[in-house]
Amino acid sequence: MLGHGISLLVSLQRVDLGHGRRKSRRSPGRPRADETGALWFGDPSVQSTEGNNGQAEKALKEVPESARTRRGSLRAIAGLLAALVSGSTAAAPPPWEAWLDPREMPRLPAGDQVLLRSSHCPDGCRFDRTSEGDTRFLRSENGEAVIFEEAGAGAVVRIWMTQGPGVSAPLDPAIRLRVRLDGEAVPRIDLPLPALFDGSTPPFTPPLAFDRRTSSGGNVSYVPIPYRRGCTISLVGAERERLWFQFSFHRLAQPDGIATFTGREDLSAARALLGRAGSDPWPESLPRTRTGTAFLAPGATVRLDGVTGAGALRRLRLRTSERGMERLRLRLTFDGALRVDVPLADFFAARRASVAPRALLLGRDAEGFLYSYIPMPFFAGATVELLDAGAPGAQTARVDWQLGWSAEAPAADSGLFGAVSRVEGEHAPARDLPLLALQGRGKWLGLWAEIGSVRTLSREILEGDERVFLDGSRHPGIYGTGVEDLFNGGFYFDQGPFALPFHGAPAHRITAAGEDVTAAYRLFLSDAIPFRSALRARLEAGPTGNLPLRARTVAWYYSRPGPALVPADRLDLAEETSRREHAYETTASGAACVAFTSRFEGGPLVAPEEPATSCGFPALGGGERFVLHRPSSKGAVRLRRRLDALTANPAADVYVNGVWAGVFPFQEANPFRRLREVDLDLAPAAVGPQPELRFEVVPRPGAPGEAHTAITYELWAAPSSSEAGREVPLNAMEAGSPPCSTRSGSTGGAP
Repeated sequence: MLGHGISLLVSLQRVDLGHGRRKSRRSPGRPRADETGALWFGDPSVQSTEGNNGQAEKALKEVPESARTRRGSLRAIAGLLAALVSGSTAAAPPPWEAWLDPREMPRLPAGDQVLLRSSHCPDGCRFDRTSEGDTRFLRSENGEAVIFEEAGAGAVVRIWMTQGPGVSAPLDPAIRLRVRLDGEAVPRIDLPLPALFDGSTPPFTPPLAFDRRTSSGGNVSYVPIPYRRGCTISLVGAERERLWFQFSFHRLAQPDGIATFTGREDLSAARALLGRAGSDPWPESLPRTRTGTAFLAPGATVRLDGVTGAGALRRLRLRTSERGMERLRLRLTFDGALRVDVPLADFFAARRASVAPRALLLGRDAEGFLYSYIPMPFFAGATVELLDAGAPGAQTARVDWQLGWSAEAPAADSGLFGAVSRVEGEHAPARDLPLLALQGRGKWLGLWAEIGSVRTLSREILEGDERVFLDGSRHPGIYGTGVEDLFNGGFYFDQGPFALPFHGAPAHRITAAGEDVTAAYRLFLSDAIPFRSALRARLEAGPTGNLPLRARTVAWYYSRPGPALVPADRLDLAEETSRREHAYETTASGAACVAFTSRFEGGPLVAPEEPATSCGFPALGGGERFVLHRPSSKGAVRLRRRLDALTANPAADVYVNGVWAGVFPFQEANPFRRLREVDLDLAPAAVGPQPELRFEVVPRPGAPGEAHTAITYELWAAPSSSEAGREVPLNAMEAGSPPCSTRSGSTGGAP
């Protein structure tokens, strides 16, 4: 027996779910949008407020209805009220606004995940779009196709879409996009698709939104859409359309300081910064500036400047010839560690560019200077060097340089800047191209990539999807739909080279050998990707991992050595001893377990299956209880659930020691690759100081055929001093290796 009344069975009763179609659980409501498609921002009386008055009432609304009616709910509500009200005075901006302040950008706060919901093929096939008979919808209800759903606090910070019959076409105005927030029946956004990107409808206007003509085949919006209690996005009229989509979003442990989107937010600071792309976005006077001219011969290293003590490198400008950019390497050392050792042309995204890269924080300006305004903090000192890696006998390279330093000490939780480059003359198919692999804690800031075909002019190599695995998870938190989509373009950048503040594709050329080469960049600013113990990013080699490619890449990031989260305890539902030791029990009827074999998403198209045992029950009432332990009573806590995605899994509320602590979001079905992991960061105030954590997981009512399932529950917690560990060297880049493995194979700095 499993706990109280779960028997191990050969099969688990299921109802065919397909793609998770279900009846609506909402009361019907007519969206308040005028006939022209004007944006409706809701009744001001229901908007979030951030003042002290009304905090208790707002905090109460964060508690799900199920918690308010459960036994012991008063204690749960009291605990959450205290957590939310006490956190309302926090001064830190939401994580998607950190890039607006050079002091906030390098900080590595806890309780934030950045993930991607996309139209990628669930079985790893080449067709990464929704279409008639092969939809990528979560479900359909009331004539709407739901394509995104989150149950807790967070924000959608990037929406990308494209449409067309082999080439990009204007988005169909007959398709409407609706956004509902915080469980509201009436959408706060109800627009024809083009209005989200074409600049006609504030706040979705440049430089925060661009259509396919400006973004070369892609339509993208960076207008943040925050929410406190969930977000649902649906399409109307898209059931038969071919449409590619991506939603980059934050999943937060708690809603402290978050105001739900109204459409009236003041985005002037972001617009002003983006309007200064190509010049210093923070032009205030710096206490230390240096300028000069250096001359380098092949093999020589020149130290431009250095600082002792705490501060930040805030301004870096270099001007040299095209050949100089390709042979000179930028070397940056922070706190005694070489963190950057990258060719100039690659670091600044300028290699053989036909359009000057003009990103907000790096690129090439109108005076011909390569520039970086990325804040690069340090605690003990920094040096800036150039190395001439040219062939012996090459002409001396001249470099004009300008540096600007801040003397302000960085926040204690700031990461050190780093960049890692990789060059592959010919990458073999059937394994992903490594982009970045790190241990420790940090966040990924962006990517430049030059991708080339091998012995063909075909640009099909751009069909490969990026997959990003976070903190040792087997399931990719980010799974894209193609190279040009990653860089906010579409259809092989069919509108030509371009450069914008967040992203661009400044280079496209045909080599003398008859091979196609495309280069693109993207800064992850509002969508910087945090990791608490490890990050592994890689790119599929062609549409199904079937093509060789040539590549040069640079990944920019912040990091600190040592993990912020480590595995602390694990419940394995397949093992009787584990169930007993963790006091596992279920209160649901119809519970059963099933042994099966399947795969995770993000692996090769053809991959061996692995065995698993999943226990679950229909989402009709009841839940499961268990106990997990952590080594320390302080620090962040994360609960990782491995589940069976044969059927859709409804959202599930999580209680810790009787206090509501968060919600596992809805999980769509994937009968092709059933193994999945989902992480839930728990609000520290709700968890409390106890080392023993008594969990109760209660699924919310689901549609017929939905089931709550679990294979394992794993607790991640702050490490003890003996578990702090070290960051993996920057050359740990083997594709397909387990998380946290090391192998030489890249160039770059060392931590």
